Amino acid sequence: MSWGKFYGIGVGPGDPELLTLKAKRILEQTELLFVPKSRLEKRSVALSIVGQAIDKQWRTVDLLMPMIDDEKLLNQHWREAAQAIMQHLSKGIDGAFITLGDPTLYSTFTYLLKQLKELAPEIKVEIVPGISAVNAISATLQQPLAEGEENLIIIPALQDQETLAGLTEQFDNIVLMKAGRQIDKICAVLEDRGQDKQACLVSRCGFEDVSVHHDVFALTGQKLDYLSTVIIKKKGGDSQ
Repeated sequence: MSWGKFYGIGVGPGDPELLTLKAKRILEQTELLFVPKSRLEKRSVALSIVGQAIDKQWRTVDLLMPMIDDEKLLNQHWREAAQAIMQHLSKGIDGAFITLGDPTLYSTFTYLLKQLKELAPEIKVEIVPGISAVNAISATLQQPLAEGEENLIIIPALQDQETLAGLTEQFDNIVLMKAGRQIDKICAVLEDRGQDKQACLVSRCGFEDVSVHHDVFALTGQKLDYLSTVIIKKKGGDSQ
């Protein structure tokens, strides 16, 4: 069997001008896109980004990848998505899976790829890096993620409060992704353990409605966008 090639393409954080030249070239040459969705009726943000950057009509295959905690059910959805991809690649057609940010940084692409390699290890795969939200936020703030001998950790903001408090003591710079629903916990940790830290939250970086909040304590009790990231930095650098 002659398989089509499978691409995992990071489309960046939201701004279509941040799509890389390599990603643009491959997407212009590829006729088939695999589009991940947390709900099938939901509009794909990744697809809207490439649609703004490239004037092309693709054949699209929606892949249901819900945001749930049930590991068994998640694995079932990843396996079904991998099987759907195989069905198209088995016809010798190249296809690209598009994902926000970078495919290797907290992306559903990595789970899907494990399933695909297990089912059909002979399929050729190419991963095209994308600009992550972390890099875009650092550029928006005009502050380094880390410099000199500072250390840096990038994690989801889903840890329990005690674990998060410990990290503030271990690391100079902390990036907390998926922080929109965790802001009360983050503020509690900063109030208790963050005397030498400064923090800000950036929501929907790369999109037209981006918002930057340097006073994270003013956000307590609010429902924030899922695409919200908190950066906690050791005091002493340039501040806004």
